[in-house]
Order: sequence, then structure tokens, then C-alpha cells
Amino acid sequence: MVYPSRTKMKLAVVSLGGESSLKILKEASKLFKDVVGVDIRKLEVGLKTKSIDISFEGRKLDDFDCVYIRGSHKYSNIQSAIAESFLHRCYLPTLPFAFNLAHDKFLTSLYLRRNNVPIPTTYLVESRQMAKSLLEKVHYPIVIKIPSGTHGKGVMFADSLESAKSIIDALKVFNQPFVIQEFIETVEGEISDVRAIVCGDRVIACMKRKAAKGELRANIHMGGVGEAFTLSEDQEQIAIRAAKCVGAEICGVDMLLGRQPYVVEINLSPGLEGISMATKKNVAKLVAEYLHKRTEGSKKKGFGVQKKIGEIVTNVKVMAGVLKVPSPVSKLAGLIDGDEVHVKVSKGIVKLVKKEE
Repeated sequence: MVYPSRTKMKLAVVSLGGESSLKILKEASKLFKDVVGVDIRKLEVGLKTKSIDISFEGRKLDDFDCVYIRGSHKYSNIQSAIAESFLHRCYLPTLPFAFNLAHDKFLTSLYLRRNNVPIPTTYLVESRQMAKSLLEKVHYPIVIKIPSGTHGKGVMFADSLESAKSIIDALKVFNQPFVIQEFIETVEGEISDVRAIVCGDRVIACMKRKAAKGELRANIHMGGVGEAFTLSEDQEQIAIRAAKCVGAEICGVDMLLGRQPYVVEINLSPGLEGISMATKKNVAKLVAEYLHKRTEGSKKKGFGVQKKIGEIVTNVKVMAGVLKVPSPVSKLAGLIDGDEVHVKVSKGIVKLVKKEE
């Protein structure tokens, strides 16, 4: 097989060395000149007033053109520090603030709501006493979570007040706040969710995950079965917007398709085996190709340098006083459905500037 010629760029994949990370490394080695796998457990972070020193096995971590950071919620602080260290020095698909944000289910919901991404009704309570008081008011069934659980762990379902109280009592061992969320019934009435892998402005793979018999969690790690699924245009835009609002270009977005799509979780280090099998796609290759393309583009423009403004000439429609921006314009500007913009107006001129978080 003939692969594209490798450009003189260096990639680091920081992770726990899981199968998905290794597959991305393998595919990336066909595109980047140098590819390095870095075990996040062997990193040391030193903070100084004007610098952040990252050491790997006793030596300062090299400079890279791209650093892709993966791993579990246990390492969110060090993930943030690594990203902060390389910010504006290379291409980072995940911004520093994303790790603490996306690894916390309630904070994720908070930011999704802030950016007009639909979410299930969600409550955060700090104690069992507060939780039990809330349980008297909610409609059943409900979902009870601990904020930092992954792969379906720490997620429980209660169909009555009695079962909910029993779960709350059992969760005291975690010594964490509780997230209580409304249960979204899917259109088909089955226990399932949708996992979309987002890369930038598109969904590169998507599957529906159906729960195993007797199980209410659809995660593949909990015995769920995946099958290829195609999102509608609106559903895809919601997934992309969810990824953008938490500062992640590459991530897994989990949705429930009820009366409308609801985003329930964002995974910065999604497993790729299940979705690759379900969709018959080499998802690791698609991720590697995206990393290469974005790194190449970022390097040409200068890391951390503001993009130049492009110009195109096109017609616009004004109907009933509403200005409709053509699709090529919104794509060039990097705008998607739901983005907030500042509007500056003078005679004959309308200037739209995307609102930055």
C-alpha cells in the first residue's frame, strides 16, 4: 500500500497506552515524520512563575508540532498542565480548560446549557440528605451519577423513590456530590444512546449503542452492542457544537435521541474499537489524518497566530427583514448553528464577529 509522503512534523500522543491510542500512533506514523507515545503516568510537572516544565522519565519533554492528550479523569490536572505548557507552541486539539470540564459530568452540562446545547434536566446535590429531599420532587425514572465516572461506571437508574433512596445510601462510599438527571426515553422506547466521534467541523463516525439484556447502560464496556448510525444534519450540528463549547476538536459526544437530541456526556479519550467495528471504518486512521491536516495548517500559519481574514463575493437574501448568510460564508468564518456573534452595523455594512468564551 502506498501512503502519502510524511511531512517534517513531530507528533506526541500522551495517554495511558491503551489500544485506541496505540492504533492512532500506528496510523499517524504513516503521516508524521516522528511519532512519540508518552505514558502520562511517567510525566512530572513543575510550575514556575513564568514557565511550566514537563519532564518524561527524568528528561524535559521535547518540542512537538502536535500534542494529542488522552487518558482518564484521574489525570485531568496533569492533562491541563501539559496542554497549558504547549499552548501556542504547537497544535493542540484539546484546550487546557477542557480536561477538568469534560471529565466532570455536571460541569459539562453547565457549559452545554450555557451554549444552548440541549441537555436533560440535571440537578447537583452535595449530600445524601439534600439528595433524598430532591427525590421527593422529581419524576421517575431518573438517572443518578457521580460526576467523575467513566465507561458507565457510577451511573445508576431508579424507577421509584424507594430504589432511588437505596442507591443514594450505597453511593456514600464515593464521598462525592450526586448528579440526578431526568431519564430520556428514546423514540423507539429502547435503552440506547448514540456515540458520535467529532473531528473539527464534522462527525467522522457514529453508532447507536443498545444496552445488553437486563442492563440499562448502553456503554460498550458494560456489554452494549453498537451498530452504525447516521445522524440528521441538526443532530450532527448539536454534536459539533457540544465539542466546540468544551474546547475539544476531537472527542466522543454521547446523545440520547428523545423528542429532540440531548447531549449527556463528552469523552475526550473515546475508545475506538467498538465504533470502528460497528461502522466498518478505520476511525484511528481518520483521527490521525485530521491531526496531520490541522497540524500542517497550523504550522503554516504560525502556532497561536490569529487567522487571516478571507474575503468572498456572494449574494445574500433579505426576507422579511431577516438577513440569511450563505453556507460558504458561515463555513469560511467557522460558524455553526447556535454560535453567538457580535453584530456591528453601519449603512451598507454588517460585521459579524464570533463571540469567544
